[in-house]
Amino acid sequence: MLVDTAGKQDTDLAESNKGSGTTGGFTAMGFARYEKQAEVTGEELIEACLTWRREFLYQQPGIARHWFLGNLKGHFADAVLADTPEALQQMGEKYVEYESSHAFMALLKPETVRMSPNRLLSPVMQMPENFSCIEFGSFRPRPGESLSPEALQDVSTRIEQLYLARQPELRAHLMGQVDENTWSEISFVQNLGAARRICNGYIGDPTCQELLALFDPASVDLDFWFLLA
Repeated sequence: MLVDTAGKQDTDLAESNKGSGTTGGFTAMGFARYEKQAEVTGEELIEACLTWRREFLYQQPGIARHWFLGNLKGHFADAVLADTPEALQQMGEKYVEYESSHAFMALLKPETVRMSPNRLLSPVMQMPENFSCIEFGSFRPRPGESLSPEALQDVSTRIEQLYLARQPELRAHLMGQVDENTWSEISFVQNLGAARRICNGYIGDPTCQELLALFDPASVDLDFWFLLA
């Protein structure tokens, strides 16, 4: 069996760059979605991403972990867990200074890139592990209404206690704020099938209905992403 030395280096870099989140919790997660250029293969994109991760991302202070993802539509995404929103912002400011960033971006359709910096409502105290799917959804409140972090976290806690606690495939559940009027829900799940089933179960669960009643259905932007690297 061949040894994946690049993968081991990425793991070692992630472990050495965990930052203060190991004690105070991770409070930010970046999520970027995009499509590749038509002539670029998936293999080329993965390799470019691994180089970018190793040469740039894991060199940035406060960046704890990166996951490279794909979905059933043939789109791709980056999920980046960070100590703080400031660490995530500083990483973004340094992005253009690295050759590996430009090489990676050259493979993408720039008009498809969508960035979602999530300020997590509750710190992540333990690194998510043993999952292969991330569900990422964003939403806005109903017209004329507003949401507060406290109200959303309160509903999230009840969902975790009364619904998600009965889902053995769930690995982590996060709520975040993207901007003043946009909120997010992020779930780390054992596999894609289980993630879809858990999500669909919200419709028939009375506690989950409390969350669904808070946002405008037309604003929902939701998909399921499987782990590539």
